[in-house]
Amino acid sequence: MNRKLNRIRKARKWAAIALMVPLVSACGAAGSGKGNDAGSAGVVDPPPYQVEETMLQQSEEATVAQESDHPAATENDRQSAQEAPETSAKDAAKTSSASADPADTVISPEDSVTVYLRDANGYLAPMTLRLSPEDSSAKESALAAAETAVSWLTEDPQRKDQLPEGFAAVIPQGVQVESVKLDTEKGTASVDFADKLPGMTADSERKMLEAIVWTLTELPGIDQVKLSVSGKPIRSLPASNTPVDERLTRGIGINVEPAKGVQLSRSMAVTLYFSARAADGNGYFVPVTRLVDRAPDRMKAAVNELIKGPADTASLQNDVLPGITVDELTQSADTVNVSLRDPDWTPDQTLPSEMMDELVLTLTEAAGVPKVKVAMNGDDSFLDSDHQAYDHPVTRPSVVNSLKR
Repeated sequence: MNRKLNRIRKARKWAAIALMVPLVSACGAAGSGKGNDAGSAGVVDPPPYQVEETMLQQSEEATVAQESDHPAATENDRQSAQEAPETSAKDAAKTSSASADPADTVISPEDSVTVYLRDANGYLAPMTLRLSPEDSSAKESALAAAETAVSWLTEDPQRKDQLPEGFAAVIPQGVQVESVKLDTEKGTASVDFADKLPGMTADSERKMLEAIVWTLTELPGIDQVKLSVSGKPIRSLPASNTPVDERLTRGIGINVEPAKGVQLSRSMAVTLYFSARAADGNGYFVPVTRLVDRAPDRMKAAVNELIKGPADTASLQNDVLPGITVDELTQSADTVNVSLRDPDWTPDQTLPSEMMDELVLTLTEAAGVPKVKVAMNGDDSFLDSDHQAYDHPVTRPSVVNSLKR
């Protein structure tokens, strides 16, 4: 997994569903990839009645962007992806690294900060930014790293050109953060704003809170986030009146979308990773939290949804080869063991590296463990298109989407 993201084929336009789900952590217990309880394979409790009603109402009022004039990928496009070397991704073990720019030197976690930025299609994606000289204090303490991450999440004309092309910060310019505090014993990061949040669209304020929560839970030992204004907890989002839990976890989801026909009161959340392409041609991964029917095995549900592919095929790419199914999926210690089956695959064939990376990212997110062991048709002596071997567990990297800036 320690390799660079090279090229992801087929640039697509945006066609998004803006679903506003209440920011209550219990409603979508997607795993964090950090070993917390939210990543367990069990089902989640249904949301309270009032929360469910809010979700349904906001889902009905969600806006849908105009459909892309580009057709979905053809079968030939999918097959050609096997020939292209590709990708890698995020954090659980916090040991490895991956870069999207072939010309870049691989960044170490100690020299970088991972923040969730909004891409040109409106999706939040993790971007690992190399620390600049003025951010050097972030190397010295976790608190300094948290403060630096929040500063990169805030719109700043002087820093705009330092972000990857096509990506933008999500906290509006002028919003003042009074303080950032860490309680490592409780695994909590607290952000206190100096004044009430400015007027934003419901989608923008939702994205802002998702970005803050997912960015700060990238920090080692941090699993939850508390948000306040002048010391008073934020109870709801101003634009949508969406309730906000006192302690937010990755269970709120990110880039949330409902699966077709799913009743929210009987749903659970799984976070999937799909590939996308920046304006400069570099590839990166996008996490998408999908609400699906409640099931006893979250990991298997996540893989099955990954196989189905993205709902937005104009902006995100389905890299899983057609015909793949899940034979067996188990967890032992710090490793998820997954056995896949494809009747058309033989051991002398390589598998697309982007497909394998998405599988590792999705499973480690769902299970809350750092490693994945993969077998195909009972065989683990295969390589992917980046010559990565899978005869041993593959660790999820800590540095993700390190695009050139």
